[in-house]
Amino acid sequence: MGHEPTAGRPLPAAGLAFLTISRLSFTRRRAKRLCSDESESLLALEFYSTCLLRRSMRCPETWAKRRLVHSFDDLAFCTAFTRIAPRAPNEMIEVDDYEQMVELLGAARSEMAMQLAASMAITRDAGLRGRLAEIAAVNSGQEFLIGQLKDQCWLKVGGKSHALDRKRQPGLSAINLDDVLRTMPEFEQLIQDSMQQTHAMRDAYSILEPLFEPTPIQLRSSFLEIFEWAPLLEQMAYKSAMRVLRVLDTLRSVVRIELSGRVGNGAASLQLYWQLLHALGQLTLLASSDEARPWLSEMANGFVWEKWTPSFVLLRERTFWLAAIAARSAAAFGESVVEGYLKRLTQAKHPMMVFDAFFGLSAIALANPSSKAAIIAELRSLRDGNLALNRYHHVYLICLESAIRILSGDRSRQREFRELHWHVESAKGMATRAALLGDPTALSASGEYLGFSMLQFVTESRRDEHFPKSPILSGKEISRGNIAVAFRRAWVPEPERSARLLLN
Repeated sequence: MGHEPTAGRPLPAAGLAFLTISRLSFTRRRAKRLCSDESESLLALEFYSTCLLRRSMRCPETWAKRRLVHSFDDLAFCTAFTRIAPRAPNEMIEVDDYEQMVELLGAARSEMAMQLAASMAITRDAGLRGRLAEIAAVNSGQEFLIGQLKDQCWLKVGGKSHALDRKRQPGLSAINLDDVLRTMPEFEQLIQDSMQQTHAMRDAYSILEPLFEPTPIQLRSSFLEIFEWAPLLEQMAYKSAMRVLRVLDTLRSVVRIELSGRVGNGAASLQLYWQLLHALGQLTLLASSDEARPWLSEMANGFVWEKWTPSFVLLRERTFWLAAIAARSAAAFGESVVEGYLKRLTQAKHPMMVFDAFFGLSAIALANPSSKAAIIAELRSLRDGNLALNRYHHVYLICLESAIRILSGDRSRQREFRELHWHVESAKGMATRAALLGDPTALSASGEYLGFSMLQFVTESRRDEHFPKSPILSGKEISRGNIAVAFRRAWVPEPERSARLLLN
């Protein structure tokens, strides 16, 4: 990525006009190609141009902000078709809805970048650390702590290195950066100048870029560089993930419309959906660690679960790679959400919710040995209880047996997921083509769901092994046709069949 211009500098009027005209010129050709007639393409173009012009007036802050907004140009284009599509009159997306989604996600990303840049500037700029040491009333070279984000994270500086932690280390002097900025307004400019001089702002955006714009999978080294700052970034990452989820929930109806229309697998929305889906997974993974459990548990118990669980939003997309992150997420929340998953079994309104509940419980038990015996006992009591017959009965029983088998330590059938090509210390990690496209709800030869067979491997692997060491997949290896198959599997219902065991 290039160097960031000074914050707050808007595009020159001529440059902005050229940018808008260029985008509209491209979009006019695209609209004619994808729309069924000229009038429809003009309606789409009119809506898209409104998005561009209103956005340029409301969001002139920085090149970094515009880069994020421009990455959603395809979403604006897709919403035009939803707005005019006669097949979905109740699924319209207004300009304000699009603007709000971009603004919310942009704000979350900007918050992450600013916090990261501030911390990086402090670790790089000896003069800035000296001023903070004066405020902390410590001698030059003496270690002290800087609290950030309402003391959710503590940065230790002053020695020969720096360290980041979620808890305050006793015995060291400490200051709160938020308090410093509030009581000493001039200090904000000092930090801003330092972020530019040390290139901290540029580097912060560069580090975070793979999280928001995966291609679709970032490299292991990139994730490790981000994960080094996890105590600072994880709560903001989870908030960003939920905002990406909102965009996905809106975009999903657009993908359905385009896939069912003349464009089919060439749907412009499909590639964007795939990219954002993996951004959701990577942001969730950043926040999924045992050390994050206190705030994760507090969050999960702070509202009534309806369609949410720690794993459901990823697991329902039905790929092994996303399911592996869903398992990490459930394990990170830990014992505090076991009761929530058990309640989901009694309230499930879709077979995928049944699968998710058993899957989440199994992941928690495997990653948290102290809870394993209690969860196995709960599952066996379900097996022995009187289960009312319903249309999810077969799914329930298969999930139950799959969960009990994997938690009982039976590894004899783990070879059933060998087609994923997962190996310990593999250069590809878990980001194999089979894992990115394969279905964890597929039945094995022995009649169990394959997703459960992979859980032991996932919970015993390092977090960075979700990613490859070097680029391994090209666009040809995962085509739009492959992505369309995965999307339809998860989101396009198939005709009912008797004794059907699949989960869509």
